[in-house]
Amino acid sequence: MEKLSPVLMSELFELVKLKAHLKFVNVSSEDLASKMGQSQQAASQHLQKLEKLGLIERKRAGLRFAIKLTPKGYDLVRSHYSQLKAAVEEKGRDIVFKGRVFRGLGEGAYYIGLEGYLQQFVKVLGFDPYPGTFNVKLESPIQMEQKRELRSREGLRIQGFENGTRTYGGARCYRSLVNGKYPAAILVIDRTHYDDSVMEIISPVNFRKDLGIKEGDEVTVTVSA
Repeated sequence: MEKLSPVLMSELFELVKLKAHLKFVNVSSEDLASKMGQSQQAASQHLQKLEKLGLIERKRAGLRFAIKLTPKGYDLVRSHYSQLKAAVEEKGRDIVFKGRVFRGLGEGAYYIGLEGYLQQFVKVLGFDPYPGTFNVKLESPIQMEQKRELRSREGLRIQGFENGTRTYGGARCYRSLVNGKYPAAILVIDRTHYDDSVMEIISPVNFRKDLGIKEGDEVTVTVSA
């Protein structure tokens, strides 16, 4: 997650207020400078910096630029908002997901079994995960929004590593319970093929074999605050 100066963060918030997370909006550096109480030159430099970091994109709109937050930029705003909200409320809250089991790409067993990941899972989570991921498809926009909220939480970090032949990316884990009692962890992988409609879960339990859960079954996954 990018570490931004307060000024750059404030400019992203200002752009969200202008609905630039939803669409391209026509806003000049002069407009932004006026709203932020800074010089036009400073505002222009800040926009260039945000663009270079991949947090906004700009395109010509006549003689001016139209600006839109990238998904990365909006995720950063949401993350800061969630952290601020949690600090103000002085507590978190459980997040409850409901979705249906589906068969993924079949790569989970390979990655989970890599020693560079496996040792970290055991150390961080306190359990030896069954080789493979348990994949759950979320079906409502509200649930997908909750997945984005989850991504804004710090979680338990799993570091990327190299094994001499290739580099493997990192991830974050969120302790959870499947169907209210089976220990698990939701993986939020730094580089993944899936969008926010999918949850990849690891657990010491083989849900399909041990519990008879099959493709299409509905399950509940609860992440504690």
